[in-house]
Amino acid sequence: MPKNHKQFSLSRQKLLLLVLEWSVGFRPAGSVWVLLLALRGFSLVEIGLAEAVFHAVSFCCELPSGLLADVLGRKRTLTASHMMFVLSALLMAASKGLAGVCLSLAASAVGYNLESGTREAITYESMLQAGHETDYLKFSSLQNGVYRFSGGGAMLLAGVTVLLGWRWAYLLDTGIALIGLTAALTVIEPKRDVPGVTLRTLPAALSETVKGAWTILKSDGTAVRIMVLNALVGAGATLTGFYLQEKVEAAVTVPALLGPALFALGLGGGLAGLLTGRLDRLSYPKAAAVTGAGVALCALAARGTCLPVLMASGLLSGLLDDSASSWSATGSSMTDSRLPSGPHLSPFRP
Repeated sequence: MPKNHKQFSLSRQKLLLLVLEWSVGFRPAGSVWVLLLALRGFSLVEIGLAEAVFHAVSFCCELPSGLLADVLGRKRTLTASHMMFVLSALLMAASKGLAGVCLSLAASAVGYNLESGTREAITYESMLQAGHETDYLKFSSLQNGVYRFSGGGAMLLAGVTVLLGWRWAYLLDTGIALIGLTAALTVIEPKRDVPGVTLRTLPAALSETVKGAWTILKSDGTAVRIMVLNALVGAGATLTGFYLQEKVEAAVTVPALLGPALFALGLGGGLAGLLTGRLDRLSYPKAAAVTGAGVALCALAARGTCLPVLMASGLLSGLLDDSASSWSATGSSMTDSRLPSGPHLSPFRP
């Protein structure tokens, strides 16, 4: 029996995976990065440019990062991801101008690309190795909840973060990222039936992975439909969330309640486990109709001015988004466990 298998403990692995979720979600400076840049004197145009750099790098690196996770392994990819998070926070703390900020956000984008999907893959493969793959959906919902709630906790500390000052705030984020890096270095790589890859054989392995992925996309219509559903629901929910932040800020009359209101707005993802199990019992067309129509209705409701309605639409859109992500991940794992899913593609993440 391989040494890796002897040392494998599912309970320990799950704990480390939850620590990884917390470390990615709980970033006090990252949760209010726009505000911190504005307080440093950056204009909205400059902040928008920095945001554009993040998304441009993310768009270009998503597919290559996924291929690396398949070729080099989940643990190495997660480790590289959290190294990028550490680098990003340090670059932001040391930055003196827009170039440094953009470089920091580029490193952050690569970190999220490397982490996105790898988390789902290592989780499912860990459950599979222990013979508990049927529990994947439940644990994946717990992971999403930890990420959402930790992100909300960071948002609640927005006032404290501002008082710390942007440099100390990013040094705090660096420390949290180092905790995540330690957890990534400690997880066990699940057993996979793949040949070893060296730097010399990496180009050929990447080429074969591209061909295999393209074959799946051409032959497996279910996987394509799952990815399209996840992308559409996620985009709708994310845009609704962006819009609601401004709407809720305008609707809250007491400034001290803005932080708690924004925190409550993000609780929907943490409650996704309440709906995920029900979606798992639905056929694909019905699940697509429920999540798609639900997010569309939330987007329409967000056009109003009534605070309770705005809060409800934000909660429900987040719940539907993470429920669809967890549900789609179980379907995609039957074909390619590295297909992008989950809240880790959200543009809230710089």
